[in-house]
Amino acid sequence: MTHWKSLVLATALALALSTAAPATAAQTGGPGRATPAAPAVPDCAWHPLGYRSSNVAYPDTNSQYWLLHYTVQEGLTVELDGRYPDARYASFASYDASRDSFTGPDGAPSVLTDHRIAPDRGSHNPYREHSRPGGKFTVSVTDRAAGRRNTLPLAPAGTPEGAEGTVIYRVYLPHGEIRLPKVSFLRDGHRVRVPACDDALTTGAGRGPVPPSLTAGEPTRPAFARLGGSGLYPNPDNAYVATGFDAPPPGQVLVVRGKAPAGTTGDRARPWPDPKAQVRYWSMCDNLWWGPGEVVANPMPDGTVDTGCRTDSDTRLAADGTYTYVVGREEQRAAVESVPGVTFLPLSAATPNDKHLLILRNMLADPGFAEAIQRVPVGSGPARTAEVMGDHYPRTAYCDLTSLTASGPDACPVV
Repeated sequence: MTHWKSLVLATALALALSTAAPATAAQTGGPGRATPAAPAVPDCAWHPLGYRSSNVAYPDTNSQYWLLHYTVQEGLTVELDGRYPDARYASFASYDASRDSFTGPDGAPSVLTDHRIAPDRGSHNPYREHSRPGGKFTVSVTDRAAGRRNTLPLAPAGTPEGAEGTVIYRVYLPHGEIRLPKVSFLRDGHRVRVPACDDALTTGAGRGPVPPSLTAGEPTRPAFARLGGSGLYPNPDNAYVATGFDAPPPGQVLVVRGKAPAGTTGDRARPWPDPKAQVRYWSMCDNLWWGPGEVVANPMPDGTVDTGCRTDSDTRLAADGTYTYVVGREEQRAAVESVPGVTFLPLSAATPNDKHLLILRNMLADPGFAEAIQRVPVGSGPARTAEVMGDHYPRTAYCDLTSLTASGPDACPVV
């Protein structure tokens, strides 16, 4: 996986960081610095990231992401004043200069998940108790995070002043409008409010250059393995298995089958843990293999866009709780969707012959869910991954479309 990860990382970071405003001389202590203790601040807060904006780093299209860049300074605190969204999931996570999650100098984790965010006085957290969304909270990013309420670490131990840090706000399956937190930078008694970026709530979708097609040949059966997401702003609440695959030969499709975990449902905030759920959320996404890591996003005749992601709620399940995804070309969509019990995943309409990447996500696995992706050691190959996940491991096969439509999913045995 080294080649695609390095390619994606280089391109994704170039795109993400191109939106970050450089600090001025007054902010970094250069000539003309007016107030030595004042915090260095970016020009604006909450740069959007995801398929709706730049489409890099293999985003889940049922989520929205916003990035807040900051410069590490001694005594700096970044304060986020927000309201609980009505959504399946929300979180804040801080990242180091390598775009990785970390543990702070005092042991504090660099993720704060919705149900762990305490409400302000007089408000309620709908992820802790049955209540209306919209209650207020305050989150701080600081170098004194451990043991404090609603805090994230600013940077790992030993990080020099001037290094870059990032906070990402994630929301999955939102219901209605999202209000982004207000952002203030505090240092030595100075408070600077940072306005939201002009494009913070953009819904446009970007696209990178089209790569050359791969050489045609007999494809190898794909096999999923455990990824860590290092260097790609990984969500610490998520765990991933993934596999690259060559486009199915003419007349064939790729079939993926496994047992679905029990997840929460819908797009409303609700308390967690849930005694009826093994995970908060899961999804399967089809992406382009090459950097910058685009998720498939195909324009439809009615003017909409169908992406390569299917949530747990979008996935058909058999009576025994198994899913069957069928990955194919747009011209195969109607035939595939006519087969009972299967869920269609599209190849890229623009480059259907290019190599693709499937990613299965598990979010917030219950400690008792032994087959969760989180239980697979990072870096495990297909054999070890399948051993831990058992029936939940996604198995694959290339299959003749005519056989599938004539006899159903049982015509395509997976291994």
